[in-house]
Amino acid sequence: MKKSDLWAGIGMVMIAALCGATAFSFDTPAGSLLCGLAGALGVPGIAQIYKYFKWSRPEKAAEYQEHLEQERIDLQDERKEMLRNKAGRYAYVFILFMNCVLLFALTVLDTLGIVEADRWLIISLGVWLLVQYFAGVLIYDQLSRKY
Repeated sequence: MKKSDLWAGIGMVMIAALCGATAFSFDTPAGSLLCGLAGALGVPGIAQIYKYFKWSRPEKAAEYQEHLEQERIDLQDERKEMLRNKAGRYAYVFILFMNCVLLFALTVLDTLGIVEADRWLIISLGVWLLVQYFAGVLIYDQLSRKY
């Protein structure tokens, strides 16, 4: 692996530590955002550092080359590319439909005075972002089994 991968991982961990220290040191409205950034940068940074040390050992050189070759093949495989495209399309249509249902439900609930739409809209859109990702993964797996 390249040395720049190691430095990028170290940089992410350092920024995550700074965000975490700031969030816990100061009582600010952005504390929860800083905690989220700390986790979002810290975990991938640690994973990248781990991968660097795992693959940069001399006894892993041949295995690393096989790993890179398999990754290249997977990215260029026409069947897998077609499945990724279909999974993306199905996930998009699913989420588009669900967003319509969500907006309709929020409008009705806001009109009836049951829910404040602005707060719930932010929460629900965050949840739907996660649903979109997992829907794509699940649909890809289903298509992979089918074909």
